[in-house]
Amino acid sequence: MTGLTGLKAISTSDNRLCCLLSNSENVTCARTSPPSPLDTCGSLYPSVVLRIAGWIIGLSSLCGNVIVFFLRATQKQRATVQNIFTMNLAVADSLMGVYMIIITSADGYFNRLYFLSAPLWRESYPCKISSFLAFFSSELSVFTLTLITLDRYISIVYPFGQYKITPKSASVALAFTWIFTFLFGSVPFIVGTNVSGFYGLSDVCVGLPLHVELGETGRLDIIWDQVLSSEFIVKYVATDGEKRNFWVFSIVTFIGINMALFLIILACYVVMFVTVKRSSEAIQNSANRKREIRVARKMAFIVGTDFACWMPIIAMGILTQTGLVVLPTSLYAWSVIFIIPINSSINPVLYTFINYLEGMKTKVKGNSSHQTLSTRLSKEGSRKRASRLGSNSSKISDKQAPSNKNPEIAMYMVKDKGIEELQKPNI
Repeated sequence: MTGLTGLKAISTSDNRLCCLLSNSENVTCARTSPPSPLDTCGSLYPSVVLRIAGWIIGLSSLCGNVIVFFLRATQKQRATVQNIFTMNLAVADSLMGVYMIIITSADGYFNRLYFLSAPLWRESYPCKISSFLAFFSSELSVFTLTLITLDRYISIVYPFGQYKITPKSASVALAFTWIFTFLFGSVPFIVGTNVSGFYGLSDVCVGLPLHVELGETGRLDIIWDQVLSSEFIVKYVATDGEKRNFWVFSIVTFIGINMALFLIILACYVVMFVTVKRSSEAIQNSANRKREIRVARKMAFIVGTDFACWMPIIAMGILTQTGLVVLPTSLYAWSVIFIIPINSSINPVLYTFINYLEGMKTKVKGNSSHQTLSTRLSKEGSRKRASRLGSNSSKISDKQAPSNKNPEIAMYMVKDKGIEELQKPNI
């Protein structure tokens, strides 16, 4: 855009031209199309902090969950229900790490000139594949957490085994979850191939319902104000507008399905808490009951962090779609970096932290039990020795000590009863 010294005003439907003219003080750039929430003149990530965090969270999610999967898979008792669910959750979280690496790599590739390639990037196959991975990972994680909660619910509420999730039934439930999530997650990929602009509201290729964009039609009024300011006055007048229909998919998924699943999870944990409080002391002190409560407490950490990550997205989506608030465009990138995938990166840390605490607790308990047992055995041995030696002393005193004639000798023998063979003193 050099050499146009006489250019005073330009009208265009492409925001990129306005970005190139942003440094020209005497040029007015007017859009002939309604402004989009994602119109930008910068890079994909608006902050260096996001770039650094993107690499850290992406690599930690991928590497950490791969390690968790192999550690669980190599255990001797890997075919337990808890291990099956944990390995499945690790796979889902590792896919989120792959998504983060792809998006962060795209930001590094385009750098500050991202705005020039933004429309092509949103329609590209890497963006669509990233969208599928993010959707598949997040929904598979939420469904797995729901199954984990139901397993703990059945174990706590029905402690006598009326109902029970077996490793086989857990595998079948996860298989159906994978099939459903895969098919449901393929909808944006298939529709996005045939519908232009399906990812128009998301540079990070995730259709979170955090914006409302109207498919407006209208006219552009450009007026030369020669009297007051001697400049062009540009005004876009919308004559018709409606919400884009494809956002129904995001609303149903991230607000409808996820909120319903998290309400189920919350209700299950409330019932479990009440059941444990009301159960008799004899049931609470049983070994099996303690183990089930300990496992439920452990998984509550995992479920709680995921709940804390998704509820802000659900709340912001409801407020945005109802028109109560208008969120800034940059919130998209911050949500994708610090809200959605953060749970995938901290889950491996939670596994390690919880297992470490359990190991320390077991070790301390074992040492305490060992000391108690040693003390008990020591006291028992001392009592038996004292009894045996006292008996031997009594026998010797009966044979060798004239208790009535010489009381000094009798006192001497009682005092030294620990000696096996008593020797008489010289009198």
